[in-house]
Amino acid sequence: MPEFSFKKGERLSSKKAISSLFQSGRSVASYPIRIIYSQTESEQYPAMVAISVPKRLFKKAVDRNLLKRRIRETYRRNKPEFYTSLQRSNTQIIMVILYQHKEILDYRTVEKGVKMALDQLLQKLEKRTNE
Repeated sequence: MPEFSFKKGERLSSKKAISSLFQSGRSVASYPIRIIYSQTESEQYPAMVAISVPKRLFKKAVDRNLLKRRIRETYRRNKPEFYTSLQRSNTQIIMVILYQHKEILDYRTVEKGVKMALDQLLQKLEKRTNE
């Protein structure tokens, strides 16, 4: 049975790693989500994730937290398939999931965006390993 948890070890919290992602990471976008990622080695989990909603778009912390919860839940529910694909290709990544829309969208729209962005990410990773 797949594990649908999102443990603390899977969360990207290193300021050094996050800043290096924003400086030299690659990105994938699918409305309203953008994923900035980088391949890495020697991590305990196939993917380490940080979730961000910009303060300049949403001044109220309540709104930012709502969107982060929606993104986190969508990622958690789609993680088993994502991990399986990463393990099959023997790839480990770190990534930041960014919300990039000026309004609060409903859960289904956010879910659709996250799923499509994760699929695009897997396709890009497969292309890079095949080259």
